[in-house]
Amino acid sequence: MKNIHCFLYLFCVLTFSFAGCGSPTVTVSGKVTFDGEPGQNITVLFQGAMVNGQTPEAAFGKTNKHGEYSLTLMKTKKRGAMPGNYAVFLSWNDPETKGNDETTNKTNSCPYKIPTRATNGAMMFTVPPEGTKNADFEFRSAEESFEPSGV
Repeated sequence: MKNIHCFLYLFCVLTFSFAGCGSPTVTVSGKVTFDGEPGQNITVLFQGAMVNGQTPEAAFGKTNKHGEYSLTLMKTKKRGAMPGNYAVFLSWNDPETKGNDETTNKTNSCPYKIPTRATNGAMMFTVPPEGTKNADFEFRSAEESFEPSGV
């Protein structure tokens, strides 16, 4: 009888210790383009939208010279994202500016016209349970608004 109690205790401890290890992630990647040209040095942020009282962990990626990115969870740094609904935000990072270094006075302006909907949370994306390689965002200047929201 004592062995059964020890087994049950060990089983419960192991079960509950692994239960908090995070939700399963899936691979999410895509491409960002502006008027057909790849967007380089663009940070892509997926901010989870609450559904049924649960919010998936935020994930981010940075585009390479081809405009391609892959997501990584913000807190755990685990590759991918959790399936669910997300608001998507884009921002450009000046590759010439290094962090908060006060000796760096050079700041370039963004070479891309990033539409308002890509900066105010209006863009949504649903990460499917199987993941995706097609989380693409294509912007055409002639079809976009660049007015600040709320003005």
